Amino acid sequence: MKKLAKGLTNWEMIRYLVKLLQRRQKRLLGLFLVLGILSPAVDLLSISAVLPVLRDASGISPDKTFTRMAFLGGIFLLKGAFDLLRIRISNHFLQDVVCEWSVKIYDLYGREELLEHNKRSSVQQIAGIRTDTEVCADLLVTSIIRIFRMVTLAGYFFLASYVERWTGVGLCLLVAASVTVLFSFCRRHILRYGEKKRKGDIRIAAMISIAYGLYKEMKTDSRSEKLLGQFGQVMSEHTKVQKEYMRMTQGVSVLFQSLLQAGMFFLLAFMIMAGTNLFTFWADIIFCITFLAQIAPNVVFFVTDSNKIQYGRKSYEIFQENMNRYLRMKEEEKRQEQIRERQITLTEGIRIEHLTFRYPNGTKVLEDVSAEIPAGCSTAIIGDSGTGKTTFLDLLLGLLEPQAGSIRYDDYDIVKKQDSQGPCRGQIGRIVSYIPQIVYLNGDTICRNVSFLSAGNADEEKVVECLKRARVWGEVKKLPDGIHTLIGENGTTLSGGQRQRVALARALYKEFELLIMDEATSALDRKTAMAVMDSVFPVKGDKTLLIVTHRLELANECDVIYKIEDHKLIKIK
Repeated sequence: MKKLAKGLTNWEMIRYLVKLLQRRQKRLLGLFLVLGILSPAVDLLSISAVLPVLRDASGISPDKTFTRMAFLGGIFLLKGAFDLLRIRISNHFLQDVVCEWSVKIYDLYGREELLEHNKRSSVQQIAGIRTDTEVCADLLVTSIIRIFRMVTLAGYFFLASYVERWTGVGLCLLVAASVTVLFSFCRRHILRYGEKKRKGDIRIAAMISIAYGLYKEMKTDSRSEKLLGQFGQVMSEHTKVQKEYMRMTQGVSVLFQSLLQAGMFFLLAFMIMAGTNLFTFWADIIFCITFLAQIAPNVVFFVTDSNKIQYGRKSYEIFQENMNRYLRMKEEEKRQEQIRERQITLTEGIRIEHLTFRYPNGTKVLEDVSAEIPAGCSTAIIGDSGTGKTTFLDLLLGLLEPQAGSIRYDDYDIVKKQDSQGPCRGQIGRIVSYIPQIVYLNGDTICRNVSFLSAGNADEEKVVECLKRARVWGEVKKLPDGIHTLIGENGTTLSGGQRQRVALARALYKEFELLIMDEATSALDRKTAMAVMDSVFPVKGDKTLLIVTHRLELANECDVIYKIEDHKLIKIK
């Protein structure tokens, strides 16, 4: 077997992919296997029935000839029915598996650790969720079909050797040698093309995303031709790889068939030149022509399937890595289910003690930091850009794990995952509503953006109330469809300030004990920002506010102020 990825053979790859299948998918695969086993048998039955008829056609009465020909027609109809059913089952299996695996990788990307998440761009995630899963599901089907083709070819070779003895053996050796030479020549090129194609797909998607995100800059900047030139170069390189791959794979098929057909007729020509009486070898000639006509498509498909497996190697490596991480994540979830669960509360506040954090590259952000965020109060975090304000919030949200220290919500430590009674598990997301520094809105309506991730249908009265508190209702109600207005991808029909306020309304829509705002008013003018905060501050008393801001006037409205400076958290109010 050919080596595929990281020492795996083709058989080991199949075993790995089969282990990932659900029970219903394994049943479909089993049916596909049964049809796959029967299909070579039908193929061999058809060729074994054809050969005697063709060889003896001239010496059989018309009645017997008609009966045999009708029988052969029925065999080929049966073969076609098998092939159609096999195609239907394989397509159903393929799409079901792609759907299942895509959902799992999507789940992984949505719940993996923040540092792992930051290693990939959105287009790389799209490739991991869709492209790699499709390639691997297809590789599983293709690998199985390839095994059936090997069985079929072996059967053909045995039949040829049995019927025509040395003539059949010689023909089989010729075919086998041709396939080996052509595939060996193509293999190393195919591996390279597969890796280049995946990289090219990601680069093209990234360039398209850039053009969409920088639309205004490109529209107004006279230097936008540079980006166009870069995209043209990326497309040209990708197209070149595609052309080379298609020329290689299709060329092999054409070359193989042409060589076999030409070789046959060249041989006949030489025999005639030598004065050989062709009628003496007529039966052998008929056999060879029929044999090649039957076996050539199977050989071509076998080489194509082999090339496809090599072509998808890089996607398989990425998929295997992602799926292994997903399985480890699910195992950890099962382990966590055995641990006592508790409802996290925030009646006393958040206590940070001796917190130290540095990134894997060694960049130090916080060192031996201690602080308290009292419940029912508003707390502001200020500091220069790059001092670690957002990182501090990520630690409080449990998105990052510190090297030392503790973060307690009342008596529950989210770092050590224990309370005063011992190890336990809890979800701070049940009590926290968060507005990140970079706001994302989907292309749906304002109503669905505000009620995003909430169970059931949106409470429209509550949506309107949240929009009012976010000081954006006056602008929303003037839109053509009000809260049911579509806002375009990432809210492109809204201004930056409107997007921030819609995001604030979304945070307010959720039932929370702690509202965390990371520069949530940075796109607003001072007057609007103060008006927004005036509507938010009244929630304190029964809710807790934690605000990261560069606006000192907003920070001064808070009960407590901390400043991040020299990797420390300094209380200044």
